[in-house]
Amino acid sequence: MESGYVKVEDKSLLLKDETVYRSLVGALLYIAVCARPDIAVSASILGRKVSAPTETDWVAAKRLVRYLKHTKNWKLEFGRSTDGLIGSTDADWAGDTATRRSTTGFVFHYAGGAVSWASRRQSCVTLSSMEAEYVALSEACQELVWLLELLKDLGVPHQGPVRVLEDNQSCIAFVASERINRRSKHIETRECYVKQLQDEGILKLEYCPTDTMVADVFTKPLGAVKQFKFAEMLGLSGCNDR
Repeated sequence: MESGYVKVEDKSLLLKDETVYRSLVGALLYIAVCARPDIAVSASILGRKVSAPTETDWVAAKRLVRYLKHTKNWKLEFGRSTDGLIGSTDADWAGDTATRRSTTGFVFHYAGGAVSWASRRQSCVTLSSMEAEYVALSEACQELVWLLELLKDLGVPHQGPVRVLEDNQSCIAFVASERINRRSKHIETRECYVKQLQDEGILKLEYCPTDTMVADVFTKPLGAVKQFKFAEMLGLSGCNDR
């Protein structure tokens, strides 16, 4: 998807046949959920337009299909490393120009490959980039708890706290802080939840530079260079054969 797609005002005509668009987007969402995390944000953005798709949306959807056709040999590969569960989380603050809601993006790796990921619009409007990052972090933590239980059921429980990478220093400092101020009262419940997980040794927050934050690919459309770079970091094999 073109990087400026979500920020350009769409003045094109509505599609005459909405069913075709909805059918295509449904297929793209299925692929994004099951096998291709690199298209998750594009499929999610296209899914927001199913009620009244335009010609521009149809062109963007076909562009995504061409990308998949060009990279049809890519597949998730595991065993590249011996690392256990590692998480990455990011947010695009007020990225939706219509509602000014932010986009949550997170991914969890196991043995070098992505095993769980999400790209979705947040349910509330956040007032700062730190708050958007914190909302994304709390949603990722809910997935983390479920994954830990799943690993336990499979007989391979994770040992020690799970590393969760975050590229916002203010968010990391906010979790470590013991003080509640007037600017954070409305997210106190989320704050206490993440703090509790950290205090119990379930997760360990670590700073990750934005340039190497793989969860960035789940928050907004990126240019080709970053797209291919993060696709490889997700564990998709075949990225060098393009």
